[in-house]
Amino acid sequence: MKKTIFALVLSAFAVPAVMAAGEAEFGKGLAVLKAEVAAGAPDIKLPEPELRAVVVREGTREYVRVSGYVSLSASAWMQQDGGYTSFNFSGYTTVRDSSGRVTSNSVRISSYEGIWLRPGQYVHHSVRPNVSVSLYRDGKFVGSTYVSGYISVSGWPSSNYVTLNGSGHVEGSLYITE
Repeated sequence: MKKTIFALVLSAFAVPAVMAAGEAEFGKGLAVLKAEVAAGAPDIKLPEPELRAVVVREGTREYVRVSGYVSLSASAWMQQDGGYTSFNFSGYTTVRDSSGRVTSNSVRISSYEGIWLRPGQYVHHSVRPNVSVSLYRDGKFVGSTYVSGYISVSGWPSSNYVTLNGSGHVEGSLYITE
């Protein structure tokens, strides 16, 4: 125990001495660096930057709005006394622009919704799908966009089973560069 305390006391005096020696060495190195700078250090050559040509794709940008008509439906089991019920609405559509040249393939539109239901009460709800679609002009891919909309669905509960149906439009837009 006495040896440990003695070692701790001795090291407390040794640390400042070691730090002072390190500072002295740092000072010597700094003096040498100052002398080299004053004498004129050799020029450092940096490599020349490589110049590259940037090709800008020329063409026109066209703003295109697309839309499609979709019918959505979903069915779910409802608790006897009602409550929060989950529905997975789905349907298919093809979206296109007003000219009919920019179009998608058949797209599945789906939306997961939770609705609070009461037994025997008419159900009315707005579903807001948001789906990514790939678009083509004359068979050539021109880009992707999201289509969305408000689809009104409704129905009556039949005992503990509920089916909701509705239809409406989904719309989206994108810029096409030719």
